[in-house]
Amino acid sequence: MRSIGCLVLHGFAGDIHEVMPLARHLREQGYAVECPTLDGHGRTRRHLGKSTRDEWVNSAIEAYKRLSMRATEIVVIGFSMGGLLALQVAAKHPVKLLVTMNTPYHYWDVRQALRNLRDDFGTEAARYVQGMVRIPLRSMLQFRQLLDETKSIMPTVTCPCLLLQGERDDTVQAISVGLLRQSIGSDEIDVSYFPESGHLLLKGSEADEAIRVITERIRRL
Repeated sequence: MRSIGCLVLHGFAGDIHEVMPLARHLREQGYAVECPTLDGHGRTRRHLGKSTRDEWVNSAIEAYKRLSMRATEIVVIGFSMGGLLALQVAAKHPVKLLVTMNTPYHYWDVRQALRNLRDDFGTEAARYVQGMVRIPLRSMLQFRQLLDETKSIMPTVTCPCLLLQGERDDTVQAISVGLLRQSIGSDEIDVSYFPESGHLLLKGSEADEAIRVITERIRRL
């Protein structure tokens, strides 16, 4: 009997709370869902610094394998770096649909960051400083290597894709979604933009719309 499972992957130096609104909604819709905490994440700076990109990829693949025991067809959904991991999974295993949300091809949009500081200096400055303090340099280098390695395999990903991008994203340059579209080998790629959203797409004002777009695309499978 045909059944669809959804693998939902959080981002770099984050945790499952970044994607929980979507994971919860998909469970409520009756889909089997795996939403793993990536190796080294969700704990301390030291734990993150000790983990590697290969361990992050393995976390995603092991979750895929668990989900494949409960579903016949797998949708892989990744937020930010989780989208890179989703691409890694799709390059190695059968995937019915790949969904990325604010996934980098180029990262750090300095102009958008300056606009954010202009709009709310106190909040945004504190957020940027917190990010720099909590992420070890070694982890940033691992992330950059993962990005480079994932770019090289994008042409091998041929499953249908849905790419979501917040246009006020300061962590990932919004042009990334167009470059992903050009680089991924699939003949079936849809793109959705969210003009009022920053990086944390599922925590912003357009979260419900993003969840609706993803859910409707899954229903069409």
